[in-house]
Amino acid sequence: MNPWKSPELSFRRRHLPHLEVPNATYFVSFTCQYRRELPAEARDLLMAEIRSLDKDTIDLDAAVVMPDHAHAIFRVIGTLTLTHVLKGIKGRSAHRINEITERQGQVWAQETFDHIVRSEADWQEKIEYVRQNPVKWGLVSSPEEYNWLYVRIK
Repeated sequence: MNPWKSPELSFRRRHLPHLEVPNATYFVSFTCQYRRELPAEARDLLMAEIRSLDKDTIDLDAAVVMPDHAHAIFRVIGTLTLTHVLKGIKGRSAHRINEITERQGQVWAQETFDHIVRSEADWQEKIEYVRQNPVKWGLVSSPEEYNWLYVRIK
């Protein structure tokens, strides 16, 4: 999909540009504030939050929750925007993560990285990036060993 050709393109900017187009497939990344590390229980919670939206709010292709950041590939279902979906994931998980970690304050960095997937090759590349992220960071030797990885089997 070329977002620039869509008459329904919306554009906003903070530090990064953010494009939104209905029916687009997004690759998104968001990080913990100050790169704070999440314990296993908090990673479980975030993965469950993302997965709970599948088939209701999003059509999820893949997700990985790393110790200090997360990536996901999905399409937004219905009338919600990408902004609303991400705000919901981050908002609902932040309160519960603070409870788990017995901390207060902001859990997630305000800005997210989002990319509209433009081709099958681009999609394949992003799927492989998500799969290999735990390996790249030296957390496991193969993607299948990582507890906080989901890739839908087609």
